[in-house]
Amino acid sequence: MTPLHKLYTLSGWLSGVFLVSICVLVVAQIVARQLGTMVPAADEFAAYAMAASGFLALPYALQRGAHIRVELMLRLLPPGGRRAADVLATLIGLGIAAYLAWYCTLFVLESYEFKEVSSGLLPIPMWLPQLPMLLGTLILVVAMAERLVLTCLGRRFESAEADTAMSE
Repeated sequence: MTPLHKLYTLSGWLSGVFLVSICVLVVAQIVARQLGTMVPAADEFAAYAMAASGFLALPYALQRGAHIRVELMLRLLPPGGRRAADVLATLIGLGIAAYLAWYCTLFVLESYEFKEVSSGLLPIPMWLPQLPMLLGTLILVVAMAERLVLTCLGRRFESAEADTAMSE
């Protein structure tokens, strides 16, 4: 496994940690209600964790071949056309990911510079829950760039387990 693929896997694991934290928050909130109390800002933290989980899962899903693709169209093309279509799709994806990462960077920096805080029960500096979104998009840009290079070289980007994992 290459160092970059380890980074994508780490991103996937972090995504899973945020999903588990949502479950823990929900269970804690249920228990707290039974005891006549509440977990302050549980809904807010769960929402932040959901966003973090989604963005951090993007590079891992790309590496595992789990993003939606129109395989039927690719199969109709000759091998050269298939590769050209794959390069074009990856270029478009890289452009979108880079655009998203750029604006996420501006968004997080603006929140940091203006010392923006959440309006919920706990005044949380907004750049903190926005940071996983930025990290996920930056890692996705790296993954898309690696995929573009490997596709141009005629090599496979997706992990070998991706075919068996997505065979249903």
